Amino acid sequence: MPEQAPRTVYPQRRPTALFTIRNPRYDKYTIWLASGLALFALSASGETTPHEFHGEKGQTYRCERHKISDGDTVVATCDRQKIHIRLAGIDAPEMGQTPYGEQSRAALALRLPAHFDMHYLGQDYYHRSLGILYDINRDVNLTMIADGYAFAYAGKDTPPAYRAAEKQARAYRKGFWAAYKPPDNPKTWRRHHL
Repeated sequence: MPEQAPRTVYPQRRPTALFTIRNPRYDKYTIWLASGLALFALSASGETTPHEFHGEKGQTYRCERHKISDGDTVVATCDRQKIHIRLAGIDAPEMGQTPYGEQSRAALALRLPAHFDMHYLGQDYYHRSLGILYDINRDVNLTMIADGYAFAYAGKDTPPAYRAAEKQARAYRKGFWAAYKPPDNPKTWRRHHL
């Protein structure tokens, strides 16, 4: 019988986890430490959530735009406070009212500069700041209605100029009024879809 070469025996490697815990007592401390570091990193990232605005009604504040949520809501920093601003006196189509919601948001993005003035009127039911937004001396809220990208809000405090601007936009078929089937009033749409 021919002589065989000696076989080399390699030790088998055990599959390992992502990290190995040698002492179960330290396991909970490791998890607590990792969780604490993760929470600290999230809080220190500088990204803050909008809060309730602590301003004085009737005053005008300089603001910096961060995000346009839809055709009548903006996230901005005013007086060093990050807040949600609801454009007073207008009601834009909801984002679910395709394609009108997106058209309205795009129209607001074109009309509202990065820095603008907000005439603060108080807060709404959802704790958003109600305001009339201005680009220099131009009323952005009124412009959205006049250009056919928002409805005049159906409320007693809505300025008559806003209602007149909506009538004129409808008559001249501006913005989404030029569509074969214009959007439903957002108030009616919300009642049936939300």
